[in-house]
Amino acid sequence: MLRTFVRLHPFFFYIFTCMISRWPILLLISFGCNAQTYLGPRYQAMGHTGAALQGIYSLTANPAGLAGMDRPMATITHQYHFLTTDIATQQAMLGLPTRLGTFGVAASRYGIQQGYQELRGGFTLAKRFGPQFSVGLSTVFHQLFIPYYLTNRSFSVDLGVQYALEQGTAVGFQYTNIGSARYGQDIYGTIPAYAIFGISHPMGEVRLSADAAYRSEEEVLSGHLGLEYQIGTVLCLRGGLSVNPVLQHAGFGIVWRHFVFDAAATFHPRLGTSPQIGVCYAFR
Repeated sequence: MLRTFVRLHPFFFYIFTCMISRWPILLLISFGCNAQTYLGPRYQAMGHTGAALQGIYSLTANPAGLAGMDRPMATITHQYHFLTTDIATQQAMLGLPTRLGTFGVAASRYGIQQGYQELRGGFTLAKRFGPQFSVGLSTVFHQLFIPYYLTNRSFSVDLGVQYALEQGTAVGFQYTNIGSARYGQDIYGTIPAYAIFGISHPMGEVRLSADAAYRSEEEVLSGHLGLEYQIGTVLCLRGGLSVNPVLQHAGFGIVWRHFVFDAAATFHPRLGTSPQIGVCYAFR
């Protein structure tokens, strides 16, 4: 009977085998689907901090930090989640400082090839108001895609501010997904909504960074601490720690001419290691 079904209905048999091979994913989705929070490799290595940091990777954190860029930069990154899985994130980013402010665009894909995928595309404008105060605003397009099951889309808005204090200290605040946008009625899929307060402080060749994050849909408060040690003009070492959940982070950056190579890894005590690499090119 099964052979007859396969001959008469090869398409349905293909769908059936795909469902069997991916049943753990579908099981998780049936209970709820939370969009992922992603940070570039520099911020990941520094303990998942970034609210008070500046640079191209602020497109993945506090958009106000994009105002700290002094020349155009393009970046591509790739991250494997828990190393032994097929889950990955790829992202491309571009930052362009102008007289009107710093413009940024970013596009990313998270998920499994030929399976569950989350696509994001965002446009950011960051602007300085005087030498100390910066504001950033991002508009983000979200798409949730599961082959032969559903495609759902939504938009969200992110806001961030930064303020520079004396001796290089900076404080920042970001609110992600203002208005708590959702994917709709077809699936219980949430777009993360959270508020983060952060501070960074330079100590010679070392920069310390700390964030406190509150995730509203889960009512969870987490803490993040990181540092970056600059060795000459070529190499910098990074490390960090997150609390709730407890995670360890490490990484490094290498500057070569107009290129910056960043690598990071997050260590989860049960799920394993999530490595990430990024390549930046700074235009003249």
